[in-house]
Amino acid sequence: MPIAVWLYLASYIDRANIGNAKVLGLAASLHLTNSQYNWALSIFFIGYVLFETPSNILLRKVSPRWYIPLLTILWGVICALFATVKSASGLLAIRFFLGFAEAGFLPGIVYWLSCWYPRSVLGRRFGVLYSTVSLTGAFGGLLATAIHALDGTHGIAGWQWIFIVEGCITAGFGLIAAVVMPAYPATARFLSEEERRVIIIANEADRAQKAAESFNGKQIRSAFTDWRTYLWGLVYISIYIPVYSVILSLPSVVTGLGYKGTTATLMACPPYGVGFIIVLIAGYTADKYGRLYYHYMAAIVVTVVALIVLMTVDKLVVRYVMFFFVMFMFIPVSICWVWLASNVAGPNKRAAAMGLIFSVGNIGGTVSGQIYRAEWGPRYVQGHAINIGCYVVALVAGTALWWSYKKDNAARDRAANTTIKRANAQDLLGEDLGDLGDRHPSFRYYL
Repeated sequence: MPIAVWLYLASYIDRANIGNAKVLGLAASLHLTNSQYNWALSIFFIGYVLFETPSNILLRKVSPRWYIPLLTILWGVICALFATVKSASGLLAIRFFLGFAEAGFLPGIVYWLSCWYPRSVLGRRFGVLYSTVSLTGAFGGLLATAIHALDGTHGIAGWQWIFIVEGCITAGFGLIAAVVMPAYPATARFLSEEERRVIIIANEADRAQKAAESFNGKQIRSAFTDWRTYLWGLVYISIYIPVYSVILSLPSVVTGLGYKGTTATLMACPPYGVGFIIVLIAGYTADKYGRLYYHYMAAIVVTVVALIVLMTVDKLVVRYVMFFFVMFMFIPVSICWVWLASNVAGPNKRAAAMGLIFSVGNIGGTVSGQIYRAEWGPRYVQGHAINIGCYVVALVAGTALWWSYKKDNAARDRAANTTIKRANAQDLLGEDLGDLGDRHPSFRYYL
């Protein structure tokens, strides 16, 4: 977990630091128009979308111990090279390659963690992992402001120092990960023989996951023929558009409340601190009580209400407070990681499905950079309205998934003449789901 958290924190800081760099001199130095900046935000996700699915399939062939650290080093170096950019076209090009290099990391790290833990404890683990996104908003803004103090040192602008320092830190994390990161529980050298046995048995009992399952093309293909994969893609794209748009644009949106420059960057930090806490709480309650769909739905409703208030209220204090409630937008993402990882059985199908679903979801990233357009400021009513529309789609698609899982569980309970409310320690011990995976009659979906 510590490895995953540090690498994920670095990945989000590196992809979102352009928002802080913009208000700290990037836009002025490169003479960026609003349209050029928005495209610089969006083009990152084009490279991201292109490589996510093949990368996760490749991960089944290559050990995560080497593959994930290599990606980290590569995108860290590219991030540092942002300091060499001299024009808008150069910024667009390097943002594309940053997205391409970073594409395989997120679905890869989520898949990797899902191979270590049974479904009943994934909520806290993914909550801890995704809460780092909130920290990038708080810590990333503070870090960027601190690094900007180097402005003019060795003739290098403050915004350039942001990319140099943060990129070098990321590459350093990648080098450390290459030394200490294990692949899977069965080969983890830091575990004792007894600890390895406990983890392997827990995963087999929970979802019939064997210690070593080879690459299986038929199971990979089953991810592309399962209709739920595409419904999950719709869920992801509709919850990722609001998250990415706020992360990329919040410092600029806060300027609509009357704050400028470093003050705007710093005022964007406190709401992310709240986001950090509520994601951790949601992960804990998801493991303790289950009911993933209700966590998902409640968080979306809170976020939508906050966006409506931002659209309709003029008082600046109220509007700023609403940004704290907008941070509930992080909960559906972490809950969906748990929900998806829990309900796609078999490592081959899960790796392919996660790659495809994350790829579809990140198509939303190409849109997100266009949502909080400068000409819509300072109120950004149109941007908030677009995000509300996305959440309506997310509620419908998520409800359809929940209903289909509930219906299938009930049908399997009737066929087996039993009722399984939630997986217990001996559910699938000794079972072989084979190519059926989560369609096997013994498998039960998490709701």
